[in-house]
Amino acid sequence: MMSEEQTLKYTSERAQQLADNYARVMTRVRDAEADTSGVRTEHSPTVRLVTVTKFFPASDVAALYTQGVRIFGENRDQEAAPKARALRAIEKPADPAYWAFIGQLQTNKAKSVVKYAHQVQSVDRASLIDSLAKAYRNQVARYEAGEQDAPVALSQGALECLIQVSLEAQATAGHASEGARGGTDQDEILELAERIEAQEELRCGGIMAVAPLGANPDESFEKLWELAQGLRAEFPHADQISAGMSADLEAAIRWGSTCVRVGSDIMGKRDYP
Repeated sequence: MMSEEQTLKYTSERAQQLADNYARVMTRVRDAEADTSGVRTEHSPTVRLVTVTKFFPASDVAALYTQGVRIFGENRDQEAAPKARALRAIEKPADPAYWAFIGQLQTNKAKSVVKYAHQVQSVDRASLIDSLAKAYRNQVARYEAGEQDAPVALSQGALECLIQVSLEAQATAGHASEGARGGTDQDEILELAERIEAQEELRCGGIMAVAPLGANPDESFEKLWELAQGLRAEFPHADQISAGMSADLEAAIRWGSTCVRVGSDIMGKRDYP
């Protein structure tokens, strides 16, 4: 079995490739921020770029970290947990990586995710909210008893949750396994936000969505913007919109996205299991 230090080894060529790819995507993001043909203005927030590292090794995360990248996204706990754990071998305590969990999440994985995730972007049902709050609370108790490390989100006061909403014509929470994009129904957003805010361990940060396959991304993200405004009217601090990936990040930013999630254009072609 390789040590954590060994799993983080990478070549200078791979590090340069990743750095160049990241720089190209960041240029696209900054150029898109200047587009005011949608809802952006000169006062709109700077867009965050989440580098999605699924199916790529921890060594790639280490290479990006040494190049100054700090925000990473993962879809599966079985990948995210060991990567986050391995990266601690080189992280600077005062400048750690920030992990956003962005995939469909089973409730029984909550106790693992709360250990390393600063944010869960895929909250789509009440049972998941309850599981995350309980898991976070239990992890804090273990930390205070001197048994385990604190959940990383403790440093920010709570685990931040984004509500994943479906932009499909019909949605069922957690139904990505049936071929759909996943997400809650649009008329359940406020109910889930209220449930998040009722948990002292959690904080509602905003909304997340994926444009439906084959749909016009501008129309999809304009709809998401409208939904986000409804959420902010009730919870002003829930001002984040996570939308846009490699193929449609410009449209998402044009319609108010504050966070884009990019994998392939930074990491390269994936070899899916």
